[in-house]
Amino acid sequence: MPFPSVRPVLTVLYLVAGVIAVTASPSSAQESGLSFLRIGTDAAALARGDAGVASTDNAFATYWNPAALAAGPGHSLAISNHLWIADVRTYALAGSYRPGLKWGVGAFVTATGSGDLEARDRPGEPTGVFNAQFIATGVGAARDLGPLRAGVVLKFLSERIFTDSAEGYAFDFGLHADLADGAIRLGAAWQNLGSMEDLSAQATELPELLRLGAEIFPFRIIADLDGTPLLTASIVTEYSRDMVGDESRLHVGLSSEVLETLVVRAGYLTNDELRDFSAGMGLTISSLQFDYTLLPFESGFGGPAHILTLSYAW
Repeated sequence: MPFPSVRPVLTVLYLVAGVIAVTASPSSAQESGLSFLRIGTDAAALARGDAGVASTDNAFATYWNPAALAAGPGHSLAISNHLWIADVRTYALAGSYRPGLKWGVGAFVTATGSGDLEARDRPGEPTGVFNAQFIATGVGAARDLGPLRAGVVLKFLSERIFTDSAEGYAFDFGLHADLADGAIRLGAAWQNLGSMEDLSAQATELPELLRLGAEIFPFRIIADLDGTPLLTASIVTEYSRDMVGDESRLHVGLSSEVLETLVVRAGYLTNDELRDFSAGMGLTISSLQFDYTLLPFESGFGGPAHILTLSYAW
């Protein structure tokens, strides 16, 4: 039973699935593969232009910035589900724990699967089906150094396409800081420093990313009687660069939170062939938070995508 070669299949899968939006040919795909590592895991960050290196301080700091594991107020567990097009799904599970005032630790697993895709070696009827799976799992730790926090994540990577599979490893390093009594948060992360085994005949190049970002709280309205936040506005900006693919993106997001219960978000992402605008909302009830994000796709790619996240903090 003939099947198309792995490299063209990778490109088609990435374009159809929305797991990558930077390739148009098999050769360009090899400049930076495993591009599911470029897409955020949680709905809150994806709604604000896929920006989270400065703002995320919960369990998903294991993805965005390991240094922020030492920034959160407590412990957290979170799950997230990405409903892409063409039966592609991404599932993420993460947890963070504060063993002391100075330390934070976390662990995560993320899995992306394509479902069954038709395989062809010529125009006409499919010659069979194939699927692809990508998995990332790892652990991280962070230390509060006073005005600055520093952290690291070690992750193990796996990819399988048709009958070919490969494994690898990568490190993420991050810095995080609060300024002006928490009115400004800064974050920086260097992600996916590592390597993969050969897949078929060639190793997939990891998307080595540099992320620099800031979150600003331009105003807060607080109740006089008990100090309860009535309204909080936030702006996030982030710059990301794929060092291997030689591609840069700008991420911008806004959010407004009412009574620490309901939050509305919107964002914009540049230089992505698949998506640009995003929007979402979140609802907090006691220790539970539910977040939803809608990602419209550019014309011709189908969609939209839906991101659902549930987190628990204590």
